Amino acid sequence: MSQALKQTGSEFIRFFVVGVGATLVHLAVYLLLNWLFDLSEKDGLGITLTYAAGYAVSFVANYIVSLRWTFKTEGSVSKGLGFAFSHLVNAGMHLGLLNLFRAVGAGDALSMLVIWLAPWLVDWLPVLGRPESLLPLPVYVIVVPVNFLMVRFFLKR
Repeated sequence: MSQALKQTGSEFIRFFVVGVGATLVHLAVYLLLNWLFDLSEKDGLGITLTYAAGYAVSFVANYIVSLRWTFKTEGSVSKGLGFAFSHLVNAGMHLGLLNLFRAVGAGDALSMLVIWLAPWLVDWLPVLGRPESLLPLPVYVIVVPVNFLMVRFFLKR
């Protein structure tokens, strides 16, 4: 295996670890704000705004950790602008897909699936039975690999 391929694999593992942390922060802020404002899947604008707020909070920590640990590089104006651009594109994908999945009822389908497969889990953590709580899951599946490639491009050049 080439050195470049090994390095990319190591970067992806670190990216994944940082991404899990940023995703957990994002999801926690989103769920907390939804709970505070008593939002449901029907509150499209509110769901979009709480999702965007969670994304913004996770963005700041993600940039610092991505520079120093994931890609082990120094910051610069061009890298910061590239990172911001990649996350602007990423945020657009997040919000677009979130609303697409909301419109097609993916949250309802996912919550029914969770309730059917693991009712005990919903009893233990009721938020998992709410459609708006599960909407981010298919979004993450799509945008995480795309975001890795964009961020790597901007921070490694």
